[in-house]
Amino acid sequence: MWLIPLAVLGVAGGLFAGWRTPVDTSLTGIVERGDLIVRLRETGVLRPAQSLTYRSPLAGRQTELLFLAPEGTRVQAGDLVVRLDPTELERELDRAHQTLRQTRVQLRVATAEHEEAVADVESMADGEGALSVQEARFNLELTEKQVAQLRQEYEGLVPLLERGFITREELDRAAFELEQAEGELTLNRQRTTLFLERTFPRDTQRAHLRLAQHEAQLEDAHIRVAEADTLVAALREAIEACSMYARRPGLVVYEPYLSSTPRRKIRVGDRVTSTQGLVTIPEVDRMLVESSVRETDLHRIHPGQPATIRLDAFPDLRLSGQVLSLGALARASATRPFEEKRFDLVVELDATSAQLRPEMTARIDIVVAERRDVLLVPVNAVFERADHLVANVVTRWSIEPHPVELGATGDLFAEVLDGLTEGDRVALLDTPATGISPEAAPPSPPPNRASAR
Repeated sequence: MWLIPLAVLGVAGGLFAGWRTPVDTSLTGIVERGDLIVRLRETGVLRPAQSLTYRSPLAGRQTELLFLAPEGTRVQAGDLVVRLDPTELERELDRAHQTLRQTRVQLRVATAEHEEAVADVESMADGEGALSVQEARFNLELTEKQVAQLRQEYEGLVPLLERGFITREELDRAAFELEQAEGELTLNRQRTTLFLERTFPRDTQRAHLRLAQHEAQLEDAHIRVAEADTLVAALREAIEACSMYARRPGLVVYEPYLSSTPRRKIRVGDRVTSTQGLVTIPEVDRMLVESSVRETDLHRIHPGQPATIRLDAFPDLRLSGQVLSLGALARASATRPFEEKRFDLVVELDATSAQLRPEMTARIDIVVAERRDVLLVPVNAVFERADHLVANVVTRWSIEPHPVELGATGDLFAEVLDGLTEGDRVALLDTPATGISPEAAPPSPPPNRASAR
């Protein structure tokens, strides 16, 4: 009979007893079927889809602020938001009206003088000037006929003197009348030639010069009247522009007053210029959320994708929206260029009656994958082994690692494509394959869990 030392029996008994100890199932999960919804969650900031900054419309002027709509109030299109002091403009408008009246009088005078100059030119062509030409020519022709008649009469008297029918005195008288008429004819010819060749052309030229001068004066008068009219209209528009109305609905936000030290916001009584922003009205009825997504998540997002938005300011509020755009270029931190790159993400909110304000912190929740009636495993039950993933399947007396292939992965569960069956119990703590129940140890999450937000 063989004698076995009690110490050996004790060790063997202990090992047998340990191997038969059931596995603790309190740190295990069940592989079962269900629906999986994978969400991408990011944090962003509310921005208005459009924002208008109102400035003084009076270029080159300093004007006092008389009225500002209270900051933080919501205004509708057409509501008064800013009023500037128009007193100086009104004084300039009175002076401009007086200048306009004077220039209109000057225009009437210039018009009358121009009409006279036009009449003078027309007179030289078809009126008194043309008549004077005809009269000069007619008088010359008449004088020539008179001389011809007197010469004929004189020549007829010469034979009569020889026959003794007339006296020498009568013949001398006829000769004197002929000589006088011929002298008048010579003078008349010279006068007519001078009038037709010099006086009339000179008077015609002067008439045209006066017409050109009055045309220039008339044009200048028209320009001065137009300038005065423009100035009056501009001053009227400037006075009307001193009352500034909201072009779109939104929230009144005061701009910083650039001339103050220390810096403060604009207020009634300040003197402002056209470069000074007065109020900005963001269009809060149409809001966007500006955020970013990791480079590894970019392929899961596309414009038009529905999104749910939560706000820190209103924890119970749930808003809907859709992805509006994704950045074309990745951006990295200037101080940490080797950190993960991110792309800009813009989500447009649907219309809401909530009192939203710019710069509120927003939480974006985008469903990037949905799986119906698929096999699910807790993500804490999947661990990395070199180049593959495993799940530790728990039986009554042992733990066995099974290689697994996963599909979509959410925060709590992952879709099982291969390696597990429905009803399998898996350990939530990573332990080596053994017949002893797993000891408490921190879990190692699967590498692809980081891609499911």
